[in-house]
Amino acid sequence: MTSYFHRCFFGLLALSLVIAGCAGSNDVAETAEVAESSTTVTVVETTVPATPSTVPRATCPEVESGELQAVIEAQTLAISQRDFVAALSHSSTSFRSNTTAEQFERMISYEYGFLLKNPSISVAACQLIGDSRDLLVELGTERRHVMAYVLTPDEGQWRIDVAALLGELDGMTA
Repeated sequence: MTSYFHRCFFGLLALSLVIAGCAGSNDVAETAEVAESSTTVTVVETTVPATPSTVPRATCPEVESGELQAVIEAQTLAISQRDFVAALSHSSTSFRSNTTAEQFERMISYEYGFLLKNPSISVAACQLIGDSRDLLVELGTERRHVMAYVLTPDEGQWRIDVAALLGELDGMTA
């Protein structure tokens, strides 16, 4: 159930990022109202201020993105080696407090089986969200998967707090 919640949350997050990325730089949005009577049509054009995006625009510094990617790579390597205790050690304290290594192994096996093949990892986007970092990551072996990760500072290092599969590039998309 937790993974379903995370997928929904990150699906909405990804959708918000896509919508924010598609938004233009116009300061006003145009709307039109049509009033109809039996013989005439009147078009009234109005302008209203466009609402500012609530999605943060600050991106992670390149050095920090490398550090964050290294955490994801370390966890993925441990998963591919079937060392779920080591893989879980890259997760945040709050995640580890609610998940055993056996539960983590089952979750990976059933929902993220492609991680067992040690896929290549490429960070597509990284944003600052308070103290946390939200990453959009492409992982692939024979298929490319898109995942969202949230990393937080924990015990003096970056740790994975949440990870969610958003979709596949060669099939279903997020």
